[in-house]
Amino acid sequence: MASGGTLPSDWGANLFEQLVDESLDGIWACDGELRCLYWNTAMERLSGLPGVRVLGQNIVGVLAGLVHGDEGPALRAVLEGAQGLSSARRAAGAEARVFRTHYLAVRSESAEVVGVAALVRDVSVEDRIAQVLSETDARFRNMADASPVLLWMSGTDGLCTFFNQTWLEFTGRSMEEEWGVGWAENVHFEDLEECLETYRAAFNERRVFEMEYRLRRRDGEYRWILDRGTPRYTPDGRFAGYIGSCVDITGRRNLEVDLRRSIEARDDFLAVASHELGTPLTALRLHVDQLRRNFRTPAGVVSNEGRIGAISHEVERLSRLVDTLLDTTRLAAGSWRPTIERVDLGALVQRLAVDLSPMADAAGCPVEIEIQADLKGNWDRGGLEQAFTNVLANAFKYGAGAPVEITIGGDGDVARARIRDHGVGLPPEQQQMIFERFGRAPHTRGYGGLGLGLWIARRFLEGMGGTIRVESAPGCGATFEIALRRDPAALEEALS
Repeated sequence: MASGGTLPSDWGANLFEQLVDESLDGIWACDGELRCLYWNTAMERLSGLPGVRVLGQNIVGVLAGLVHGDEGPALRAVLEGAQGLSSARRAAGAEARVFRTHYLAVRSESAEVVGVAALVRDVSVEDRIAQVLSETDARFRNMADASPVLLWMSGTDGLCTFFNQTWLEFTGRSMEEEWGVGWAENVHFEDLEECLETYRAAFNERRVFEMEYRLRRRDGEYRWILDRGTPRYTPDGRFAGYIGSCVDITGRRNLEVDLRRSIEARDDFLAVASHELGTPLTALRLHVDQLRRNFRTPAGVVSNEGRIGAISHEVERLSRLVDTLLDTTRLAAGSWRPTIERVDLGALVQRLAVDLSPMADAAGCPVEIEIQADLKGNWDRGGLEQAFTNVLANAFKYGAGAPVEITIGGDGDVARARIRDHGVGLPPEQQQMIFERFGRAPHTRGYGGLGLGLWIARRFLEGMGGTIRVESAPGCGATFEIALRRDPAALEEALS
C-alpha cells in the first residue's frame, strides 16, 4: 500500500474491484500464457465486447480484432521483464478512434513475472487535436516558406526559434546557424548595437517595433532591411514571444539618398538664382522710377502711367517671387535665426493691411480689422511680416470678391490672430497638405503659385515658437489661426 495510512484487511480486495470497475480507463490482465483473466467495465465500453466473451481467450487474438497491429511482441517483452512499454493503435474497421495502451508486468510474491496488466485509454480527441495542430503548423511553415518577405519568430526568452526559407536563402545560412542570436552575425557592425537595443526594449515592454538595419546577403552585399516585430500570445492571453517580417528596402533607401541630393542641388540653385536675380530687379526698380521722372509733366502728372504702372506691378510680382525663393532656401537650409525685438502685433498687422491694399483692391477683398487687446511680444519683426503677408496673400487669392476679416486677440501668455476669407475652402483631409513645401490642394491648382507661401509662414512662426492651423470646409472659406507665445523665457526655450 502507499504511505499515508493502513486499510483494514477486509477492505483491500473490495476496494480494488470497485476502483477498476469505476475507472474511465480500460483495464485488462492476462497470465503468462496470454489468456485473458480480467476485463473491466470500461474495457467492455471501449471494445464493445462483454467480459464473458473475452475471459479465457488469447489476448493477442482479442486485441487483433480491436486495433490495427500485432500486440504480441510487446506482451512477450513484458513477460521477459521489459518495463514501461506503451503503444498507440488505431481502432480496427472504419472507426476513427485511437487507443493508447500502457503495459506493466504482474509479479508473484517471489517477484516472478506471472502475467501482464494493461491500462487502455481512448485518445481519439487528443489525436485529432494533435493532427490539427500538426496540419496548422505545416500550413504555417508552407505559407511562411512561400512568402516573398523574410519571416522570423522568437520565444519567451527573446531567442529566435524560426526563420522561413526566404530568410535562409537570403542569408545563405542554415536554421541551426541562425538559431538563437546567430542571425545577428549577419547584421552590419555599425547597426548591430542599435538593432539589438531596439529589439530588447520592445521585447521588455511587449510592444510593436520597427527598425532599419543592414543585413548581409549570401553574396556578401549588405542590404537595408525594414524589420517589423509584433508580440504574439496564446489563446489564453499568455505571452508567447515575437513574430517579425523583414523586407529589403535598399532600393527605397537609394532613392531617398538620390532625392535628398536632388533637393540639396535644387535648393543650392534656388539660393544662387535668388541672389543673382536680386541685382537686375534693383536695376529694374530704378529704371521704373527714372521713367516716371522722365514722363512727369510740369503739372506733376505722369503720362503713360498705365504702362509704367503695369511694368512696376510686374517688377514687384517678380520681386515677391524672388523673395519667396530666397526665404525657401534659407528656411530649408536652417540658416534663418530670429532676431528678437519688442513688436506691437496689432500695429504690425494694420500697417501690412495698408501695404497690401493694392493687392486686396485688385482681388476685390475689403479688409476688416478688429483689435481686441493691446498685444506686444518678443518676436522677429521680419519673420512676422513675411508670415502674415503670405497668409493674407493666400486669403486674397482664394477669397477673391469677398471680405477678409482679421481679428487680433489673446491673453497674457499667448497672442492670437485669426484671418478669415470667404473663398473656395478645402476638405479636412487636405488641410495639412497646404502647409507642406510645394503643397497644393488638388482643386486649387488653377490658381497659380508655387505652393510655398503657407509653408514659409509656418516655418517662420515655428521658428518663433508659434503655430498656425486652419479651419475650413469646401465652399465655406478658410480661417487661419496664428498663435504666438509672448513670454521671452518660453521663446528662448523654444529656440534652444
